[in-house]
Amino acid sequence: VCSSDLRENIDDVRFIGNRSSGKQGRAIAEVALSRGADVTVIAANSVEVAGAKNVVVQNTAELEEALNQNFNECNVLIMSAAVSDAKPKLSVSGKIKKQNFTEIELETNPDLLKNIAKSKRNQLIVGFAAESENVFAQGMRKISAKNLDILYANDIANGAIFGSDFTTGHLIWNESG
Repeated sequence: VCSSDLRENIDDVRFIGNRSSGKQGRAIAEVALSRGADVTVIAANSVEVAGAKNVVVQNTAELEEALNQNFNECNVLIMSAAVSDAKPKLSVSGKIKKQNFTEIELETNPDLLKNIAKSKRNQLIVGFAAESENVFAQGMRKISAKNLDILYANDIANGAIFGSDFTTGHLIWNESG
């Protein structure tokens, strides 16, 4: 289970992130453990899950490395991680002074879920998507484009789900795979 609130550092004080709390991933890990599964949780900035092997990462590059190290050992990858689409091209040591903080040049992060799915053998891969409009259609597009087996498309319209115990969305199965 990957459940992350990844942070892409701008400097030692600021970062690019998102509102993901990691609650969905933790809940899934806890249920899997209660049913007797061996669980590895790869997460950032969230509480470790008792009974699981916990791997702590900070950013997308570290998550990618942890995924690559652990993927061959898993039967099911549940990727509820909120990976940033972009990161600062340069991260500065120390703090950028306010008067010098005028722009941030970004570069695209790799699509970790799509990339790891290319190397799957017999693993089941479950992905999550946060969508604010055309939730089902976007979920259908993503399950196919990323070669996933199952996708949960979260409806995040108006800030719904972030930090909540409840969510709404669509659970979509890949009928072609």
